[in-house]
Amino acid sequence: MPKKTKQNRSFYQNRSFGLYIFTSIVSLLIITVVAIVGYIWYQYSKALSEISAVQMSQATEMVKEKVTNYLSPAPVMAKLSTQILRGGGFDRRSGHPEPQSDKPSDKAIKLGPLIVDNPETEVRPDNRNDAYGQSGVLSIIDRDLLEHYGIDLIRAFPQLAMANIGDEQGNFMMPKKVSGNKIHTKIIDWSVTPATVTWKKYENGDNAPPTIETTEEVKYDPRGRPWYMGAKKERGSYWTDVYIFYSDQSLGITTAYPIFDSDDRVVGVFSLDIALIEISRFLQKLTVGKTGIVYIINKKKEVIAYPDPSRIVKKQGKKLVPAKIDQLGEDLAWVTASFQEHEDTFTDRVEFESGGERYLASFTNLGGEFGSKWKIGVVVPEDDFLGPLIHMRRVVVLITLAVLIFSVFIARMISSGISKPIMELTEETKKIENFEIDDDAPPVKSSIMEIQLMSNSMVSMKKGLKAFEKYVPSTLVRELIRTGEEAKLGGKKVDLSIFFSDIQGFTTISEKVPPESLMIQLFEYNNELTNIIIDEKGTIDKYIGDAIMAFWGAPIKNEKHALSACNAALACHRKLDELNRKWGNEGKELFITRFGIHSGPTIVGNMGSDERMNYSVLGDSVNLASRIEGINKTYGTRLIITQATYNEVSDHFLVRPLDLVAVKGKKQGVKIYELIGKKGEKLPREILELREMFTRGFEEAYLKQKWDDAMDIFTTIHKKFPSDGAAKLYVQRCIEFRKSPPGKGWDGIYRPKTK
Repeated sequence: MPKKTKQNRSFYQNRSFGLYIFTSIVSLLIITVVAIVGYIWYQYSKALSEISAVQMSQATEMVKEKVTNYLSPAPVMAKLSTQILRGGGFDRRSGHPEPQSDKPSDKAIKLGPLIVDNPETEVRPDNRNDAYGQSGVLSIIDRDLLEHYGIDLIRAFPQLAMANIGDEQGNFMMPKKVSGNKIHTKIIDWSVTPATVTWKKYENGDNAPPTIETTEEVKYDPRGRPWYMGAKKERGSYWTDVYIFYSDQSLGITTAYPIFDSDDRVVGVFSLDIALIEISRFLQKLTVGKTGIVYIINKKKEVIAYPDPSRIVKKQGKKLVPAKIDQLGEDLAWVTASFQEHEDTFTDRVEFESGGERYLASFTNLGGEFGSKWKIGVVVPEDDFLGPLIHMRRVVVLITLAVLIFSVFIARMISSGISKPIMELTEETKKIENFEIDDDAPPVKSSIMEIQLMSNSMVSMKKGLKAFEKYVPSTLVRELIRTGEEAKLGGKKVDLSIFFSDIQGFTTISEKVPPESLMIQLFEYNNELTNIIIDEKGTIDKYIGDAIMAFWGAPIKNEKHALSACNAALACHRKLDELNRKWGNEGKELFITRFGIHSGPTIVGNMGSDERMNYSVLGDSVNLASRIEGINKTYGTRLIITQATYNEVSDHFLVRPLDLVAVKGKKQGVKIYELIGKKGEKLPREILELREMFTRGFEEAYLKQKWDDAMDIFTTIHKKFPSDGAAKLYVQRCIEFRKSPPGKGWDGIYRPKTK
């Protein structure tokens, strides 16, 4: 306890009196505001919950009643129709005279046994000796009567789209509604040979004879349809899953009932297709709040009914399928979120937030045989129910908060006037600590003299460091800051890639161009190449007249230093092509630049004296990279890399093998390559052809001392590509070696006599 008291005392002792008053008043105000707002929030939330529950429940009951009244007649009519069929209501064997009129209303349902115990004793239709079990139910009934019965049925019930009857032999009849209240009937008859498909199209009313189209191409088998198989399996009323009607491309569902014979065997199935679009149109008219939405969803998360029917049918490949709840569209993310919240919380009433808005939702099982796995979802923005009440609640909250804000505003101004510039100075100090001095942030302004003096000193410091950055690589300084090391003499051996560039004939150019103009052009040249090297995370070692020396892999470690160096060299080479075109148009001298890259162990560190140091590299790898740059002159090339570098980048770049070279002062040879371009990029066909021919001549002929073959290949290259200096060089070598072969001990290494 004493320790705690001491801590509390130190809290107040280390802070000003003004801060103490400020914190005390603000604390009391916050407690008051939280209490008032909390009470108001609770009361209005309670009212919101009660009112919304009543309205959403009313909407749910209306939808339940609508769906029940819409769907329930269909299974009753399906079952009744099968009973009429079983009782012989459509049996043409009953002996009743055929009606003379073609109108459906003139057709009388004829009674008589259709399903009998002893079919062998029954009277058969003329010219038919087969039992109905062989030809099917549809072969022994009055098809015209059944057809007009189906037509009258689907016209009597607007929700019915079509009626279907199929039997165990594959016979099928389907009256269906088409556009304009017209009727088309499809009949598949397997009792004749060959089987036929007949379409009867009533285009001009029921009094006019139908148009009849018959074909022998039967592709449909009712026995394989879900409604047929389901009713046969259930041996009773059966509902299919929701699916897309082929004709009108809208959602529908089918109810079916099996047809039994006297032995209680299933001999056929009668079904009715119900269009669900009317339920969606009903939901469209239903009002829940101002912008609330009611929808019906099944266990597969398919939306069965929705106020906008166009949203619940989606194209999947080449077919249409019912839309899932998460496929309604991005603008209806709140509807999708309602069902997701219901599933996540396992509750029927949820409150959630979507897109920055609050919503209420309820979910109720539809019930009934057809909807036992359907749910009615009601989702409404919270503001729709209690807009005025919520507005009043917000006003009270805003007034209370305004009092609090006004009370702390003055204190905030005073504290901000002191703390803000100090925080800005702290951020500037952190940037300087990380050597981030390139930003052009304005100096910190303050009315307090001491803070303004600190800001002025900070600006002067940044200017000095910015000038210092011109002489020392910023990456080196940041690395020293990061590690906390002091700049001291010494180095360490690491794997690096060293880069040298040099302008061809610069001495001659400097004799022709005035110094001022040359310096301006050289500045542009160095600036462009330096930016490329820095962008590729390279370190500029030094500028040696017109030459640039750079390296990769230090002070910041880079495992892909060779890749970065080659990317930089290729980018510099291509940038120079652009600059030379521009300088040529301006009448200036062209800078033809040669590049050399070598990768290997190198000593890197601070070199010089205690008074002046230079972060640089030295060693055999540096000397070799310098020699490689210069050897471009021998082959007429502009960009050469060594075998060590190529080993690191072979998966990324296309190269041309040039030679095996032992540079002056070295006995061991090094294979060198001309860097052509990146793999995968489009290169001129001529370059690729030259590379392929030269590689074959060098690898398969020259190195194997096949001087005649090599001579033929390099001569062909020289004729086809006369500007290629390497091919010309090898033609001369082959001539010499044919005259004076080098012998078996020849290692293929070229040893230049100059640097």
